[in-house]
Amino acid sequence: MKKAIVYSLFCATFLACQAPVKERNIGYHPNPDEDVKETGWYLGTQEAIDVVLALDKVWKEGKYDEAIGFFADSVMITPPNGKRVFSATEFMNGFKENENSKRITWDLASISSIDLSPNEGGEHVGAWFNMKYTDSLGEVTEWKGYESYYVVEGKVVWLDQFRQAPIQTDGE
Repeated sequence: MKKAIVYSLFCATFLACQAPVKERNIGYHPNPDEDVKETGWYLGTQEAIDVVLALDKVWKEGKYDEAIGFFADSVMITPPNGKRVFSATEFMNGFKENENSKRITWDLASISSIDLSPNEGGEHVGAWFNMKYTDSLGEVTEWKGYESYYVVEGKVVWLDQFRQAPIQTDGE
């Protein structure tokens, strides 16, 4: 019994003296604030990714009014043309009113999340999409789409969209 007590005390003392494990970080962190300048980018959470996945699902289904609920009231959206929009309703109404938007299909290719400002909250979620537009004559145009979301407390605070033409090889 004495050995068990001594062993338990030894284990408790050993574990209590362990240095705290620093959260794993990756990449370069451009924030110069003293509390985060040496931290790097932290891996994000599944919760932020789930917000973007749920938004993508309703957007893809053409449920634009439902998609509006995923954005913060003070959202800032920058589409590939660079014309900023400060209203999710205005942004989604653009899709609702444009017949050509119904001709665009996409598949999510990859998604990840990082926490660029670990002491402030919010995460940056990046998603790549394989995009396809089929015009009224059946001609298909394909491209890669990249979207960068900033998600805070379950809402998209800003969204930046980018477009990349397909990679060309020498034979094309």
